[in-house]
Amino acid sequence: MKQWCIEYTRRLEAKGKFSLMIWPEHCLVGTEGQTVVRSICDAMMEWSRKTGGSVEWLNKGQNLLTENYSALCAEVPVTKGTSFNYELLESLKTSEKLIMCGQALSHCVQYTVRDIAEHWPNEEMGKLVVLKDCASTIPGFEDASDKFLSDM
Repeated sequence: MKQWCIEYTRRLEAKGKFSLMIWPEHCLVGTEGQTVVRSICDAMMEWSRKTGGSVEWLNKGQNLLTENYSALCAEVPVTKGTSFNYELLESLKTSEKLIMCGQALSHCVQYTVRDIAEHWPNEEMGKLVVLKDCASTIPGFEDASDKFLSDM
């Protein structure tokens, strides 16, 4: 395990995004950290009732051996399940408009949106929407959020 941790840290830092960060436990199943804010949840349920569509829920970060900032793939894929999720991407591409929000803008939202945008058809970039007022930045990472929003 020690050798994997050294190799993993090397691979993570080689990507040039950031250094390895040890986060406190968060977004644990069954806790408030995993829930959707009531107003957003109500809006999703209203959309579902009006359109007959269903919200696709996705669990990420299920493999303890790698980081999952993006909902589409791990920072360092270690299994098929942590590799890029093309099936999810194809499902997202069927959206008339893909509205994205969540926590945290500086990390998980940013890298999910960047992964989607990287694989999204150029002529359909207008379908991608980030709700800035429904995402917050981890304190100390404001520059990362600002750069992400200016890139988008």
